[in-house]
Amino acid sequence: MSETPISNGIKYTLVLASLTKRILQQDLPPQMRLEFLQHLAKMEDPSPAPMGITADTIARIEPMDDRGQELLCEIMKLDQGKPVNQRGRSLDVIAEKFDVFAGLNPSLRAT
Repeated sequence: MSETPISNGIKYTLVLASLTKRILQQDLPPQMRLEFLQHLAKMEDPSPAPMGITADTIARIEPMDDRGQELLCEIMKLDQGKPVNQRGRSLDVIAEKFDVFAGLNPSLRAT
């Protein structure tokens, strides 16, 4: 049985959901916590699978670990200093390296 391909948009949304959950593990002021929870809610897309990300999918994602955060930080450096309209390489690399992120956090595959 072959897996249904996951779009790049879904891949980086899943990775960023994992990062958001990591941030939510910290002691945050209530307003900031609420903002991050709202970011998670905005990641939901009720479109039919495999196009959408359901609330259940977001709920199953585990927080990113130290190695995942280190990798993500290195990838994000690709767009540092670039004008806003020239950013986006980092999102492409997140999608390209999705298997690495999923190896560090298997819950990303539970979509």
